[in-house]
Amino acid sequence: MSEGLGGPRLLGLLMLGLGLAVGLGACGGDNNGGPPHKHIAPPPPSPTPTPGPPPTACLPSASLSVLVQGGNVLSYVPKGAWDGSTSGVSVIQVEGAGVASAVIPTASVINSCSSNSTTGETVCTANSSAVYLINGTSVTSTLHSSGTGKISFSGGSCTNCGVVINATTNQALITLSTAKGAGFQFLDLGDNTFEPDFPSQSSPQEVSEDAAIDPVRHLLLSATEASTYEVGDITDTTTPKLFENDTSGGAFKGEYDSSAEDCTTGVALATDEFTGNLYLADLSQATFTAGSPATWTAPQQLQNFPEFDSFSAGTDGVSVAGDTHIAVVNGEFGGNLFGAVVLPSSSGTGGKVPAVSDYVACTIPSTPDKLTFETGDDPHTTTAYASPNSGDAIALVANSNPPTWVAVIDMTKLLNTSIVPRIKNGFATRHTCNPAVDLVAAGVVKFVAVP
Repeated sequence: MSEGLGGPRLLGLLMLGLGLAVGLGACGGDNNGGPPHKHIAPPPPSPTPTPGPPPTACLPSASLSVLVQGGNVLSYVPKGAWDGSTSGVSVIQVEGAGVASAVIPTASVINSCSSNSTTGETVCTANSSAVYLINGTSVTSTLHSSGTGKISFSGGSCTNCGVVINATTNQALITLSTAKGAGFQFLDLGDNTFEPDFPSQSSPQEVSEDAAIDPVRHLLLSATEASTYEVGDITDTTTPKLFENDTSGGAFKGEYDSSAEDCTTGVALATDEFTGNLYLADLSQATFTAGSPATWTAPQQLQNFPEFDSFSAGTDGVSVAGDTHIAVVNGEFGGNLFGAVVLPSSSGTGGKVPAVSDYVACTIPSTPDKLTFETGDDPHTTTAYASPNSGDAIALVANSNPPTWVAVIDMTKLLNTSIVPRIKNGFATRHTCNPAVDLVAAGVVKFVAVP
């Protein structure tokens, strides 16, 4: 049987009378014998609009975080990785002014950070069971998950493997190695208490290198390297319901590396390691079916981008920039190529399969110290957000291990062919930036040093 889980929670609309109430004066006329006064009732108050998710609320887990408060944008950048050995977290200012770059010491090697733009708090996970809570440039608490043992990915191994914050509930979701295998654990940030961990139900049992949370539909997204896309109903995080979409035996088979979603439309994504593919599915049309295992399906496809085939290790990191419908895609463990893709601006109907409408592949320029940019290691040194100042879709990509620079990429400008023309192949225009364009001089790319 099917359970209605994946669609948006419909909000009851307050129906307001629009007519004006008109009454006659009690005396039937004025003192001069004129026509009766008309007493017009004031219009009713407008309903209070329901606020959308906070900025960056739909970002997947990744190495570096984005914290948006007013016109200021900060990023917390781990100095470590799953296969790294350097401890500490750097904080840098991406937009705005007034915050000096700093290094926040930690006892353990950090692999991932995620920030809550509503509270200003950042949560970082170590390769061990340690979890660091950070405000500003200070560690305020060091906690420990129930993580035990290690789980392995193509890019390394970890006990705590990543973290993503659901800003609407003020919870952090940690992917980790549990006593029952690869799984998840929620941390309630209001009182800093952990909920019981729960194992993945995918087969083989795996979690995504970068899990994601849809705070609108209350879903957990975890696309795995074994070609299973696990989606969880986390309306009640103490009793999550997990559903599997096993694509390993069909046309959608892929080595899914990262999960992401455009939460304004419900279009879910996954990268396909060592290929130029992206997996896309429309969760607004998803059907969730109980069973053992419980399953889900939706209009879906693997869309190929030939220009992405040359990425180091193929498509690996992916992140959607807020409600811009633009996502960044890049490789890992070296290389300086990346891409920006334009997602559908609305959900589909009638089984329509989501597809990218435009995309471009480009090269990140050399860093200010004249070195070739080398994309960082797992768990993917890339994220994205919508600029609070320009509204443009911005991508952040960190280099090296440990990182020394973050490339700040304006994807809205990048996709504008009047700013960044594309290479032409005869009469056809390819989806590749013209290398003659200086992306720094054009205001498309800037670099922020990582201390």
